[in-house]
Amino acid sequence: MSRFIRLHVIAEGQTEERFVHNTLADHLGKFQIATDARRVATSRDKRHAKFYRGGLVSYLKARQDIQSWLKEDRQPESRFTTMFDFYALPSDFPEYEGAKKLADPYRKIELLEQAFQEDINDPRFMPYIQLHEFEALVLAAPANLGYEYFDHDEVISILEKALEQASTAASKFW
Repeated sequence: MSRFIRLHVIAEGQTEERFVHNTLADHLGKFQIATDARRVATSRDKRHAKFYRGGLVSYLKARQDIQSWLKEDRQPESRFTTMFDFYALPSDFPEYEGAKKLADPYRKIELLEQAFQEDINDPRFMPYIQLHEFEALVLAAPANLGYEYFDHDEVISILEKALEQASTAASKFW
């Protein structure tokens, strides 16, 4: 019998967090993986004991948030990952300068994820850095928006037509 896994995802923004809650959680639940997400803590109002979340403003803030969550759930069946976009990754990220020197974007991601994993240094942590913006992936197949936004068929259709027109115009340019 396989063990039930808890997957905690530290997301860069609201779109990624919503994707984890509304899409990924349902899919992974079929494989005995409970999934939750939260955005990176960016600042804290100590007077009102409130955290502000969203946006990857610095590696150190993300690192602190990840380490805090690792301490909150020390169970061996817990796993932790990230949904960070490669684009506009903070310059204080581990191996950021080394990755800039590489021509192959996939090697850049591999180097950054390896350095990230080594820096966090917890076997339950498996970083994920997306080569392309999450939102760009949504636009690659806008019909899939219907899985998350059920009553928006008309707006999705308008978006599909606009993208088709833009694609046609761009093909004439190139």
